[in-house]
Amino acid sequence: MDRNLYMTTGEFAALAGVTKHTLFHYDEIGLFSPEFIAENGYRMYSLYQMETWNTILILRDLGMPLKEIRQFLQMRSPQELMRIFTEREAQIGQEIAKLENMRGWIRQRREKIGAALKQDFTRIQIRHYPERYYLIRQMDGSSEKDYVEKTNALILDFKNAEQRNDYEVAYFQHEANVKNGIWNVYDNVLLLMQQKPDHMDYQVLPGGDYLVGFHAGPWMEMQEAYERIEAYRKEHGIRTEGPYVERDVMDNLSVKRMEDYVTEIAVRIVGT
Repeated sequence: MDRNLYMTTGEFAALAGVTKHTLFHYDEIGLFSPEFIAENGYRMYSLYQMETWNTILILRDLGMPLKEIRQFLQMRSPQELMRIFTEREAQIGQEIAKLENMRGWIRQRREKIGAALKQDFTRIQIRHYPERYYLIRQMDGSSEKDYVEKTNALILDFKNAEQRNDYEVAYFQHEANVKNGIWNVYDNVLLLMQQKPDHMDYQVLPGGDYLVGFHAGPWMEMQEAYERIEAYRKEHGIRTEGPYVERDVMDNLSVKRMEDYVTEIAVRIVGT
């Protein structure tokens, strides 16, 4: 045996830049084994095995599971490598698209939270909103359990449809309820978004100027915010139409206590 052509586990690990434990593991699963075991029990690797090792590293860096790498090494061919490259390229494309959507979601959330941090929640204002889109789920409003179940079911349906749009949880408070002094009875939950969802039935929230107020605190205590909005509307002779849209601005994603939740309440202006 030409000792210059063979290395112990420790020597090969040092040359390959891995730990001996990795080599032991790869041997156990039948992926990469020493060329032979010496009489003294030393596991000996050939210098020429470095090419196979580098092939394993390339495939591993491409994201191939070790089991698939082992199968490929046993049936290696240009045709099989081309198949793997084609398959992996498609997977990488999907991963890039997912990361781009994730980056877009982060940007949108940063903008929303940043704007909320600058907002004076005591001030009533008029805001212009573009046309928006929403998914809606009706609920009986009889219990918080029904509210939680319907909200989660709607979100799961949205995600299971592989939607990548950013959304906000929102609710419609009916105009008739507000006129009758009812602030905390709900029969619906919405997912509100800026872009049309794919492959799902959606409805359109009209664009235009909206009368907007904010409520800081639990949703059960919105009466004072609605009273401020109504007082402003009457004082300025503003006519509104349609449901009041309650949109979560600060929720469990960004604050710990329900007392710190912030809800935007908006109703479309139709004239003065």
